[in-house]
Amino acid sequence: MAVSSMFKRWLLILLQTGVTVGLLAFFFRDSEFRHDVLHAVRNSDVRWLAAGVLIAGIENLLGVVRWRIFLRGLGMSIPFWKSAQVCLVALFCNTFMLGAVGGDLVRAAYLVRQGFGKTESLLSVVIDRVSGLGALIVYTLVLTAWNHEWLLQSRLVVKLFAFVILYQFCALVLIAASLVCVARGMTERLPKWAPFPEFVRKFGAGYARLARDWRASLAAVGLSLVMLIGYFSVFWCTARAFGLEISFLRLSTLIPVTDLISALPISIGGLGVREGAFIVLLGELAAVPRAMAVSISLVGYLVNSSWGLAGAAILPFFKGLVREARHAAPAPP
Repeated sequence: MAVSSMFKRWLLILLQTGVTVGLLAFFFRDSEFRHDVLHAVRNSDVRWLAAGVLIAGIENLLGVVRWRIFLRGLGMSIPFWKSAQVCLVALFCNTFMLGAVGGDLVRAAYLVRQGFGKTESLLSVVIDRVSGLGALIVYTLVLTAWNHEWLLQSRLVVKLFAFVILYQFCALVLIAASLVCVARGMTERLPKWAPFPEFVRKFGAGYARLARDWRASLAAVGLSLVMLIGYFSVFWCTARAFGLEISFLRLSTLIPVTDLISALPISIGGLGVREGAFIVLLGELAAVPRAMAVSISLVGYLVNSSWGLAGAAILPFFKGLVREARHAAPAPP
């Protein structure tokens, strides 16, 4: 069973690597394209990129504060700087460690190492993600409505946005349904055939605890709204560094689409897929050359993830944490 699980993980990594390398090789196959990308990078405005790195740092700091809100709500307490360090290590794992383990599992594994329950530890990072998703849904709807005339210029873009909004609507329905189940005590009265009944009960109890502390949960969603402004700003700063004159609101409208597409588990960190989305969206709506669109996507991603390098420096102080998180990760189906 352990060998089969490891084989599945490595097979998935190889497939994702193949897709990533294949897409990037496809984009960079043309010598003129490579020249244009290199020219764009060499002539980028370092001041805008530095501003992006600074904003990304603030965004990550707010992410630590948001996670700590949920930790307190679940009765877990760790020192602030420890939580900040763990979040940086998690960012490093998400960005730079090929197929190692997701950053969320790293955070949960650290909490378990500190003696907290596995269910509560996992719930803290799941709810942290959900609060970010809720904020993203709000921005998607508002920005899409604000810029709908601009988006209607392209039928392809309209189809992409319809897919994103449908996906987010389904996610919103699931979140609402989970709240209803918890409010009605359905997680406490499970049928005999329900899988993992003890886990579901503990998960539901923790979920209910956070729902009752709605002021703190609402504050976390507010932080998510601020964090997303920072996330959009990083890509906008990157676009300005490459000389693209596009309004902040218009570029921000496109980011949820690129994020959802790049989140599909078909490549490493969304590389290649994200660049394809930027080519389509910026090309269709702003007539941006392919080389510039790819440059903005790649450099924006790296700027957003730059603080993960600090996580690499901190990682030696958390010996064995990645291994523990990897062992806790479920095997691919």
